[in-house]
Amino acid sequence: MKLASVHLCHGSSMNILRSRSPSRQTGVSLVEVLIAVLMVSIGLLGAAGMHVRAIQFTTDTERRQMASMVASELMETMRGDTLTVLQANGTPKADLGGYAKASGTELEVVTGEDCQPLAAAPAKRLGCWGARAKQLMPELGDGLIKSSFVVGLDATAGVISVTVAWPVMKGQCLDGADNDHCSYKLQSRL
Repeated sequence: MKLASVHLCHGSSMNILRSRSPSRQTGVSLVEVLIAVLMVSIGLLGAAGMHVRAIQFTTDTERRQMASMVASELMETMRGDTLTVLQANGTPKADLGGYAKASGTELEVVTGEDCQPLAAAPAKRLGCWGARAKQLMPELGDGLIKSSFVVGLDATAGVISVTVAWPVMKGQCLDGADNDHCSYKLQSRL
């Protein structure tokens, strides 16, 4: 019997200890919730900023690739027409056989028939080149083609350069220029 009474005593002392401890409800306070929401918001704003910058880099990379392709196409067109571009001794003609284009000059207006198959006259080929650039970069205007598409020759080195440009918002060209356009320049010997 003593055993039973000890057991009862032990059990009743546990109930007394439990009843004496204050019963509190544990949880998260409103201040902690607001701080957590603030921290998540700051993180999401940072992620959104990175996403916007990534889109800018992706767009710039895409335009650079298109400009590179357009410049390479004209260079390959000239390589395929070396009898027109080069002199008998193998050096480029001063006007590149009609392929030279200075800044500020317009390209010849062409139609689809002029470009499929490619016309024989260099002026028409340049016009098709400009039309192809507009096809690949729809935001490209005639003014930018006139002012910033350049095909030239460094006569002392015998190097031909093809410069292609595309519009951007002022100061957003990733090469550091503060223009309203970016440009790509391809230089090569034929």
